[in-house]
Amino acid sequence: MIWQIFLYGSLVVAGFLAGIVNTVAGGGSFLTLPALMLFGLDPKTANATNRVAILCSTGSAVLTFRKHGHLDSKATIRLAIPTLLGVPFGALLAVYLPGDAFERAFGFLFLAMAILLIANPKRFLDSGDHPTYPAIWRSPVFFAIGVYVGFIQAGMGILLLLAMSYFTDSKLVSSNAIKNSIGLVVTLAAAIVFAVHGMIDWVPGLVMAAGNIAGGVVGAKLAIERGSRFVFFFLVAVMLATGVKLILS
Repeated sequence: MIWQIFLYGSLVVAGFLAGIVNTVAGGGSFLTLPALMLFGLDPKTANATNRVAILCSTGSAVLTFRKHGHLDSKATIRLAIPTLLGVPFGALLAVYLPGDAFERAFGFLFLAMAILLIANPKRFLDSGDHPTYPAIWRSPVFFAIGVYVGFIQAGMGILLLLAMSYFTDSKLVSSNAIKNSIGLVVTLAAAIVFAVHGMIDWVPGLVMAAGNIAGGVVGAKLAIERGSRFVFFFLVAVMLATGVKLILS
């Protein structure tokens, strides 16, 4: 009985912390996935169930960003469409392929991107002061991110923020609001695929979601109140930790 209480409590705590991490930067799944597997879920079921908690944290974060006037709806729609189109392909890969198929490659990618962040912080901290890439590359890049999101989800926010820094001139806090909005839509799409295939364990998913909702609100308020520099340094730290985690896993 005590062990069960501990397990359910760990789901709520992991969900809360992951909600903050996912909202401010990304990579919170590296907290929630181990918690779900500790609860007794196999990796594939944990990967699918994790989408329920993420759906709740992104939802609460989006409402908070919108309430404070930081959400650009037009930019969200423009970037969400190609990302969403890639999600079903990635989700189907997750159904039929082992969950660690892309992890090591993306670990090196995250470390490389962290170095880019450190080498050129002005690109991410300043609005409109850096050149953006041609729009023709925008849809393919966000489609590829959608495939990855559907497959494993972890690090989604990091990839979205990096891509937006090269294709938009939004401030980092505004990009964060867009990132969470896209995350809400694409996570819902992936969750539907997993639900149809009966891969979601709803009880631990909903328990963890309670923590994620609170974490999403807290994370959004931190991003708004602390500003771009807080998000930037938080993002770098999460990227370095995520890269190492993926390479060593």
